[in-house]
Amino acid sequence: MQKFPMLRMRPIMLSLIVMVLLALAWLPTGEYLPGERTEKPQLYVSYQEQHESQFTADVQFDVQQRIESRHEWLLVDEPADYAWTVEISVAEQEQVVLNGQLLTPKNAEGVVEQQKFRIQGPKEVAGALPERFVKVLVDLIEKAESVE
Repeated sequence: MQKFPMLRMRPIMLSLIVMVLLALAWLPTGEYLPGERTEKPQLYVSYQEQHESQFTADVQFDVQQRIESRHEWLLVDEPADYAWTVEISVAEQEQVVLNGQLLTPKNAEGVVEQQKFRIQGPKEVAGALPERFVKVLVDLIEKAESVE
């Protein structure tokens, strides 16, 4: 004669309840903004498409490839409040000039800071200019991220 057949099932039921609670605790809660989903800075890059020659188009392509190959940040397709924005233009005057304008993400007060920088050099060393441009860009973002 069995008085309480459910007593045999109690350890199994308790272990199932504990597993369900652990699974629920593991899931993320709340809604995260895209800027809060990662620790890496997010970057939107825009290029001025007005090229004086094929040479300046090649220099811009080199800058673009170097930015896309970096692992320090995530590239986004559209400008956003949580993303850094860099505007790049390449010009060929007496020297090759790469102009950059870096805009910070909006802070808590809604303020966006702007930094302009320029890398220039003779046409003979134009291959090193995109590398230097991206290095300056990385340094500016890392310095600003470390201050926050």
